[in-house]
Amino acid sequence: MLRQNLGYKILALALAIFLWFYVTIQQRHVTETQAFTVPVELRNLSSEYVASVSPAHVRLLLRGRPDALESPSPAPQAYVDLRKPRVGKHPVQVVYIVPADLRLVRIEPRQVQLIVEPIIHRTMRVEAHMVGAAPPGYLLGEPEITPAAVTISGTREAVSRVSYVVANADASYARLGTPQTNLLRPVDDAGEVVQGVQLSRREARIIIPVRRVLSYETVPVVLRSDGAPAPGYRVTAVSVRPPLVTIAGEEQRLRQANHVNTATVDLDNASADIHRVVALAPPDGVTTVSQSQVNVTIKIEPEQ
Repeated sequence: MLRQNLGYKILALALAIFLWFYVTIQQRHVTETQAFTVPVELRNLSSEYVASVSPAHVRLLLRGRPDALESPSPAPQAYVDLRKPRVGKHPVQVVYIVPADLRLVRIEPRQVQLIVEPIIHRTMRVEAHMVGAAPPGYLLGEPEITPAAVTISGTREAVSRVSYVVANADASYARLGTPQTNLLRPVDDAGEVVQGVQLSRREARIIIPVRRVLSYETVPVVLRSDGAPAPGYRVTAVSVRPPLVTIAGEEQRLRQANHVNTATVDLDNASADIHRVVALAPPDGVTTVSQSQVNVTIKIEPEQ
């Protein structure tokens, strides 16, 4: 009985091994077809050229085992070899690479249109684009830009559209005397940024020289008063010391300032002389240089 069971067991094991080999062999012969869309790479292109292809992707139809198609290694690739580029537009063959356990059935399209253009280099002066206004009383000089010029690179068509290379310079910060670092921009005649060009430098350092523009004048001091003395009294004399002061400001403002007023002195119901130190009140945009206060004496006497 034991020998008989042992024989059945051996037979069952042999049958299982046979079935495993049979299924494995059958699976190895089962194949499927699957499409892969891959980008067309540009290989071995010199830095002195720019290139593009149309269409930018191709379709590879591959055949192989399902497990190999599920995760192909290495991934399917397509490229155009530009080791010896020919300037212009012309069709070229697409080179493909597929895993060893897969077979290429078809590639669509087999050819692509290749456009190769030489890179043009052009040196242009950097210009400052002033933003804002100078502080009052200051005059801006010619901006000092570092670097003074940059090289732009790109296709002939793109480079020809660049009219200026500019960097913004904020005039309102000029009085601080600190350098500004701003981005460089290649722009066309309309001031729009030109796409498709490269600059040899991304930023520029800008210093805006500034000097204060002031004129000086010596003008009389005029007493400003309000109210009237007490009944039966009157003002008989006014003395301001010093009678003249020096003022400074922009020339246009100084032309309008032919005197400087004092702060208002109240005379209401005064019956005795007034002796007071009074502040000066120069007009807007004008400052007093020599002093900011004067001595005022107002003589008040009874009416005769």
